[in-house]
Amino acid sequence: MELNLLQKTELWINNIELREVNLNELAAAAARVLGLPVDALLVVDVRDKVVVLDILRRSIQAEQIVGRKKELLLGLAQVPGVIITPQTEVHAQGVLGLIAAEPELRDELLKQTAQLAKQVKAGIARRGIVFASGWEVQKGLIEDTNSPYLIKLFEQHGYRMSFGGILPDDLVMITGRLRMTVSDGYGLIVTTGGVGAEDKDWSVESICRLDPTAATPTYLHFHAGQGRHVKNGVRIAVGQVDLTTLVALPGPHDEVQLAAPILLKGLEDGWSKEQLATALAGVLREKWQKAIHQEI
Repeated sequence: MELNLLQKTELWINNIELREVNLNELAAAAARVLGLPVDALLVVDVRDKVVVLDILRRSIQAEQIVGRKKELLLGLAQVPGVIITPQTEVHAQGVLGLIAAEPELRDELLKQTAQLAKQVKAGIARRGIVFASGWEVQKGLIEDTNSPYLIKLFEQHGYRMSFGGILPDDLVMITGRLRMTVSDGYGLIVTTGGVGAEDKDWSVESICRLDPTAATPTYLHFHAGQGRHVKNGVRIAVGQVDLTTLVALPGPHDEVQLAAPILLKGLEDGWSKEQLATALAGVLREKWQKAIHQEI
Protein backbone atom coordinates (compact mmCIF):
# COMPACT_ATOMS: atom_id res chain seq x y z
CA MET A 1 0.00 0.00 0.00
CA GLU A 2 1.36 3.41 -0.98
CA LEU A 3 1.77 6.01 1.76
CA ASN A 4 2.12 9.70 0.96
CA LEU A 5 5.00 11.15 2.97
CA LEU A 6 3.45 14.65 3.03
CA GLN A 7 6.92 16.17 2.63
CA LYS A 8 8.20 14.61 5.87
CA THR A 9 10.98 12.59 4.27
CA GLU A 10 13.88 12.59 6.75
CA LEU A 11 15.19 9.68 8.81
CA TRP A 12 17.42 10.62 11.75
CA ILE A 13 19.93 8.04 13.00
CA ASN A 14 20.89 9.13 16.52
CA ASN A 15 23.80 7.84 18.65
CA ILE A 16 25.57 6.40 15.62
CA GLU A 17 29.37 6.51 15.44
CA LEU A 18 31.30 7.08 12.24
CA ARG A 19 34.96 6.45 11.42
CA GLU A 20 35.96 7.72 7.94
CA VAL A 21 32.72 6.47 6.44
CA ASN A 22 31.93 6.76 2.74
CA LEU A 23 28.54 8.51 2.85
CA ASN A 24 27.55 7.23 -0.58
CA GLU A 25 28.01 3.67 0.68
CA LEU A 26 26.00 4.47 3.81
CA ALA A 27 23.13 5.89 1.76
CA ALA A 28 23.25 2.93 -0.63
CA ALA A 29 23.07 0.46 2.26
CA ALA A 30 20.01 2.21 3.69
CA ALA A 31 18.37 2.29 0.25
CA ARG A 32 18.89 -1.46 -0.17
CA VAL A 33 17.24 -2.22 3.18
CA LEU A 34 14.24 -0.03 2.35
CA GLY A 35 13.93 -1.37 -1.19
CA LEU A 36 14.62 2.01 -2.77
CA PRO A 37 16.76 2.88 -5.79
CA VAL A 38 20.19 4.10 -4.76
CA ASP A 39 19.48 7.56 -6.15
CA ALA A 40 16.28 7.84 -4.07
CA LEU A 41 18.08 8.31 -0.76
CA LEU A 42 20.78 10.78 0.29
CA VAL A 43 22.75 11.64 3.39
CA VAL A 44 21.83 15.29 3.90
CA ASP A 45 23.43 16.02 7.27
CA VAL A 46 26.11 14.60 9.55
CA ARG A 47 26.64 15.85 13.09
CA ASP A 48 28.18 14.47 16.25
CA LYS A 49 26.69 10.96 16.48
CA VAL A 50 23.83 11.93 14.14
CA VAL A 51 23.21 11.07 10.49
CA VAL A 52 20.19 12.42 8.60
CA LEU A 53 18.91 10.54 5.55
CA ASP A 54 16.45 12.08 3.11
CA ILE A 55 14.12 9.96 0.96
CA LEU A 56 13.73 11.67 -2.41
CA ARG A 57 10.23 10.37 -2.96
CA ARG A 58 6.78 11.78 -2.31
CA SER A 59 5.44 8.39 -1.32
CA ILE A 60 6.62 4.97 -0.21
CA GLN A 61 5.10 1.54 0.12
CA ALA A 62 4.05 0.76 3.69
CA GLU A 63 5.88 -2.57 3.50
CA GLN A 64 9.15 -0.72 2.87
CA ILE A 65 9.03 1.25 6.11
CA VAL A 66 6.81 -0.28 8.82
CA GLY A 67 8.87 -2.09 11.49
CA ARG A 68 12.14 -1.90 9.52
CA LYS A 69 14.30 -0.16 12.16
CA LYS A 70 16.31 -3.20 13.21
CA GLU A 71 16.89 -4.21 9.59
CA LEU A 72 18.05 -0.70 8.76
CA LEU A 73 20.52 -0.60 11.63
CA LEU A 74 21.87 -4.06 10.73
CA GLY A 75 22.31 -2.91 7.14
CA LEU A 76 24.16 0.23 8.18
CA ALA A 77 26.41 -1.79 10.49
CA GLN A 78 27.80 -3.58 7.42
CA VAL A 79 29.21 -0.32 6.05
CA PRO A 80 32.92 0.08 6.88
CA GLY A 81 33.41 2.65 9.65
CA VAL A 82 29.80 2.62 10.88
CA ILE A 83 29.41 1.63 14.54
CA ILE A 84 25.94 0.79 15.81
CA THR A 85 25.54 0.71 19.60
CA PRO A 86 22.65 -0.38 21.86
CA GLN A 87 21.78 3.32 22.14
CA THR A 88 21.47 3.87 18.38
CA GLU A 89 17.93 4.90 17.45
CA VAL A 90 16.00 5.82 14.34
CA HIS A 91 13.72 8.85 14.54
CA ALA A 92 11.33 10.28 11.95
CA GLN A 93 8.24 12.43 11.73
CA GLY A 94 4.96 11.58 10.07
CA VAL A 95 4.52 8.30 8.22
CA LEU A 96 8.22 7.46 8.39
CA GLY A 97 7.92 7.19 12.17
CA LEU A 98 6.39 3.76 11.59
CA ILE A 99 9.90 2.46 10.93
CA ALA A 100 10.37 2.19 14.71
CA ALA A 101 7.41 -0.16 15.17
CA GLU A 102 8.10 -3.57 16.69
CA PRO A 103 8.58 -6.21 13.95
CA GLU A 104 6.15 -8.66 15.59
CA LEU A 105 3.41 -6.05 15.24
CA ARG A 106 4.22 -5.45 11.58
CA ASP A 107 1.28 -7.31 10.00
CA GLU A 108 -1.27 -5.74 12.31
CA LEU A 109 0.24 -2.29 11.85
CA LEU A 110 0.18 -2.65 8.07
CA LYS A 111 -3.53 -3.41 8.29
CA GLN A 112 -4.16 -0.47 10.62
CA THR A 113 -2.00 1.80 8.48
CA ALA A 114 -4.07 1.03 5.41
CA GLN A 115 -7.25 2.01 7.25
CA LEU A 116 -5.62 5.11 8.73
CA ALA A 117 -4.26 6.20 5.34
CA LYS A 118 -7.75 6.11 3.88
CA GLN A 119 -9.09 8.17 6.78
CA VAL A 120 -6.28 10.71 6.52
CA LYS A 121 -6.69 11.05 2.77
CA ALA A 122 -10.44 11.57 3.12
CA GLY A 123 -9.91 14.10 5.89
CA ILE A 124 -7.33 16.11 3.97
CA ALA A 125 -9.52 16.12 0.86
CA ARG A 126 -12.27 17.90 2.82
CA ARG A 127 -9.97 20.52 4.35
CA GLY A 128 -9.85 23.66 2.25
CA ILE A 129 -8.60 27.21 2.32
CA VAL A 130 -9.42 30.28 0.21
CA PHE A 131 -7.11 33.19 -0.59
CA ALA A 132 -8.09 36.55 -2.00
CA SER A 133 -5.47 38.50 -3.92
CA GLY A 134 -4.55 41.92 -5.13
CA TRP A 135 -3.46 45.37 -4.02
CA GLU A 136 -6.97 46.75 -4.37
CA VAL A 137 -8.29 44.19 -1.89
CA GLN A 138 -5.39 44.68 0.52
CA LYS A 139 -5.99 48.42 0.61
CA GLY A 140 -9.71 48.02 1.14
CA LEU A 141 -10.61 49.67 -2.14
CA ILE A 142 -12.90 46.79 -3.06
CA GLU A 143 -14.76 44.24 -0.96
CA ASP A 144 -13.69 40.61 -1.00
CA THR A 145 -17.02 38.95 -1.80
CA ASN A 146 -15.44 35.78 -3.17
CA SER A 147 -13.90 34.31 -0.03
CA PRO A 148 -17.06 34.37 2.14
CA TYR A 149 -19.09 32.99 -0.75
CA LEU A 150 -16.72 30.08 -1.45
CA ILE A 151 -16.26 29.24 2.22
CA LYS A 152 -20.02 29.11 2.82
CA LEU A 153 -20.69 27.12 -0.36
CA PHE A 154 -18.05 24.49 0.33
CA GLU A 155 -18.99 24.19 4.00
CA GLN A 156 -22.55 23.46 2.89
CA HIS A 157 -21.08 20.49 1.01
CA GLY A 158 -19.16 19.06 3.95
CA TYR A 159 -15.82 20.82 3.64
CA ARG A 160 -13.93 22.37 6.56
CA MET A 161 -12.95 25.75 5.15
CA SER A 162 -10.85 28.68 6.32
CA PHE A 163 -9.72 32.04 4.99
CA GLY A 164 -6.00 32.27 4.24
CA GLY A 165 -5.77 36.04 3.85
CA ILE A 166 -4.92 38.29 0.93
CA LEU A 167 -2.06 37.40 -1.38
CA PRO A 168 0.16 40.27 -2.59
CA ASP A 169 0.89 40.98 -6.24
CA ASP A 170 4.27 39.25 -5.99
CA LEU A 171 5.17 35.92 -7.61
CA VAL A 172 7.75 34.83 -5.05
CA MET A 173 5.59 35.70 -2.05
CA ILE A 174 2.49 34.03 -3.49
CA THR A 175 4.44 30.87 -4.30
CA GLY A 176 5.89 30.78 -0.80
CA ARG A 177 2.48 31.16 0.83
CA LEU A 178 0.98 28.42 -1.31
CA ARG A 179 3.93 26.09 -0.69
CA MET A 180 3.55 26.54 3.08
CA THR A 181 -0.17 25.91 2.85
CA VAL A 182 0.39 22.66 0.98
CA SER A 183 2.75 21.59 3.79
CA ASP A 184 0.05 22.44 6.35
CA GLY A 185 -2.09 19.59 5.03
CA TYR A 186 -4.87 21.28 3.06
CA GLY A 187 -6.54 19.15 0.42
CA LEU A 188 -7.93 22.14 -1.48
CA ILE A 189 -6.39 25.57 -2.01
CA VAL A 190 -8.38 28.14 -3.98
CA THR A 191 -7.15 31.58 -4.98
CA THR A 192 -9.36 34.26 -6.52
CA GLY A 193 -7.98 37.03 -8.69
CA GLY A 194 -4.54 37.46 -10.17
CA VAL A 195 -5.23 35.41 -13.30
CA GLY A 196 -5.35 38.29 -15.78
CA ALA A 197 -3.02 39.52 -18.50
CA GLU A 198 -1.34 42.33 -16.54
CA ASP A 199 2.11 42.38 -14.96
CA LYS A 200 0.61 42.23 -11.45
CA ASP A 201 -1.23 38.94 -12.04
CA TRP A 202 0.71 35.93 -10.73
CA SER A 203 -1.74 33.35 -9.37
CA VAL A 204 -1.46 30.98 -12.33
CA GLU A 205 2.33 31.25 -12.48
CA SER A 206 2.58 30.52 -8.74
CA ILE A 207 0.65 27.29 -9.09
CA CYS A 208 2.84 26.34 -12.07
CA ARG A 209 5.92 26.75 -9.90
CA LEU A 210 4.52 24.20 -7.47
CA ASP A 211 3.19 21.91 -10.20
CA PRO A 212 4.99 22.42 -13.53
CA THR A 213 2.37 20.18 -15.20
CA ALA A 214 -0.60 22.23 -13.96
CA ALA A 215 -3.47 22.66 -16.43
CA THR A 216 -3.76 26.35 -17.40
CA PRO A 217 -6.28 26.89 -20.22
CA THR A 218 -6.97 30.38 -21.53
CA TYR A 219 -10.59 31.51 -21.59
CA LEU A 220 -10.18 35.10 -22.78
CA HIS A 221 -7.56 36.07 -25.37
CA PHE A 222 -5.63 39.33 -25.72
CA HIS A 223 -2.59 40.50 -27.66
CA ALA A 224 0.42 41.00 -25.44
CA GLY A 225 1.82 44.50 -25.68
CA GLN A 226 -1.51 46.21 -26.28
CA GLY A 227 -2.57 48.52 -23.47
CA ARG A 228 -1.89 47.05 -20.01
CA HIS A 229 -1.68 43.50 -21.35
CA VAL A 230 1.70 41.83 -21.03
CA LYS A 231 0.28 38.32 -21.52
CA ASN A 232 -1.80 36.83 -24.31
CA GLY A 233 -4.88 36.14 -22.26
CA VAL A 234 -6.68 35.33 -19.04
CA ARG A 235 -6.17 31.81 -17.70
CA ILE A 236 -7.28 29.67 -14.82
CA ALA A 237 -5.08 26.99 -13.26
CA VAL A 238 -5.57 23.59 -11.65
CA GLY A 239 -2.53 21.91 -10.14
CA GLN A 240 -1.87 18.90 -7.94
CA VAL A 241 0.86 18.61 -5.30
CA ASP A 242 0.72 15.36 -3.35
CA LEU A 243 -2.81 15.27 -1.87
CA THR A 244 -3.48 18.96 -2.48
CA THR A 245 -5.50 20.39 -5.37
CA LEU A 246 -4.65 24.02 -6.16
CA VAL A 247 -7.10 26.12 -8.15
CA ALA A 248 -6.70 29.69 -9.41
CA LEU A 249 -10.06 31.29 -10.16
CA PRO A 250 -10.75 34.78 -11.56
CA GLY A 251 -11.50 37.81 -9.40
CA PRO A 252 -14.91 38.98 -10.69
CA HIS A 253 -17.59 37.63 -8.39
CA ASP A 254 -19.96 36.59 -11.16
CA GLU A 255 -17.21 34.44 -12.66
CA VAL A 256 -16.49 32.81 -9.30
CA GLN A 257 -20.21 32.05 -8.98
CA LEU A 258 -20.15 30.40 -12.40
CA ALA A 259 -17.03 28.38 -11.68
CA ALA A 260 -17.73 27.24 -8.10
CA PRO A 261 -20.40 24.60 -8.89
CA ILE A 262 -18.14 23.14 -11.60
CA LEU A 263 -15.27 23.00 -9.12
CA LEU A 264 -17.43 21.21 -6.56
CA LYS A 265 -18.67 18.67 -9.07
CA GLY A 266 -15.19 17.98 -10.39
CA LEU A 267 -13.80 17.39 -6.91
CA GLU A 268 -16.70 15.15 -5.92
CA ASP A 269 -16.46 13.10 -9.12
CA GLY A 270 -12.67 12.79 -9.01
CA TRP A 271 -11.90 14.60 -12.26
CA SER A 272 -8.28 14.93 -13.31
CA LYS A 273 -6.72 18.39 -13.18
CA GLU A 274 -6.97 18.57 -16.96
CA GLN A 275 -10.68 17.70 -16.94
CA LEU A 276 -11.40 20.15 -14.16
CA ALA A 277 -9.44 23.01 -15.76
CA THR A 278 -11.11 22.43 -19.13
CA ALA A 279 -14.57 22.52 -17.57
CA LEU A 280 -13.84 25.66 -15.56
CA ALA A 281 -12.38 27.48 -18.54
CA GLY A 282 -15.31 26.34 -20.68
CA VAL A 283 -18.01 27.92 -18.51
CA LEU A 284 -16.02 31.16 -18.26
CA ARG A 285 -15.29 31.22 -21.99
CA GLU A 286 -19.00 30.76 -22.71
CA LYS A 287 -19.84 33.75 -20.53
CA TRP A 288 -17.46 36.01 -22.48
CA GLN A 289 -18.59 34.69 -25.83
CA LYS A 290 -22.18 35.60 -24.98
CA ALA A 291 -21.12 39.05 -23.76
CA ILE A 292 -19.14 39.77 -26.93
CA HIS A 293 -21.99 38.49 -29.13
CA GLN A 294 -24.46 40.79 -27.37
CA GLU A 295 -22.19 43.79 -27.94
CA ILE A 296 -22.00 42.97 -31.64
